[in-house]
Amino acid sequence: MFETLINNIKQHANITDEGVQTFVEALKIRHVKKKKNLLSEGDSGNCMFYVNEGLFRNYIFDEQGNEHTTDLIAQHNWFGDAEAFLSRQPAGINIEAIEDSQVFAISYEDLHRFYDEIPMFERAVRKIIERYFIKALQRARKVNRAGYSAQERYQEFLRSQPKLSNRVPAIYLSSYLGITPETLSRLRSQSIKQGS
Repeated sequence: MFETLINNIKQHANITDEGVQTFVEALKIRHVKKKKNLLSEGDSGNCMFYVNEGLFRNYIFDEQGNEHTTDLIAQHNWFGDAEAFLSRQPAGINIEAIEDSQVFAISYEDLHRFYDEIPMFERAVRKIIERYFIKALQRARKVNRAGYSAQERYQEFLRSQPKLSNRVPAIYLSSYLGITPETLSRLRSQSIKQGS
């Protein structure tokens, strides 16, 4: 069950098998049904999560109460409300399962305890966090960036995350790309025609 996560951690630092086992024993396994929130705005942001199976989206509400999908997270990725987690504040985002999903959760307290107890653990976490932020910056620059046409944003999404294009409902994908569902439908039709 934890093999992919263990490999993910070990590729970032030389952690002993005992250290990995200590880490794995502290993880909480959560099953989240499709359309249910793993985290809601105002909840404690005390945990970060690893998607073992499934698919999630982050979303927020604007001042008018309109919902905006800000991120899509597939299996084998770390995610959560990093700002709430690091600042010890309530969550400022919502995280919903798009599919029935399984996640591993680690608390802020356990993470910091492992910094002291497991040699090299802090290095592994730093590398994972660096990757997390690089991915967020790339996404902001390429997928959500103003100045890119709807077609360019859609093509970038297909290029960078081809396996997600058929898993994410159109309403969420269009919100994520900052386009209308009608525009997304047109872009998908054009893409199919060009592919044939």
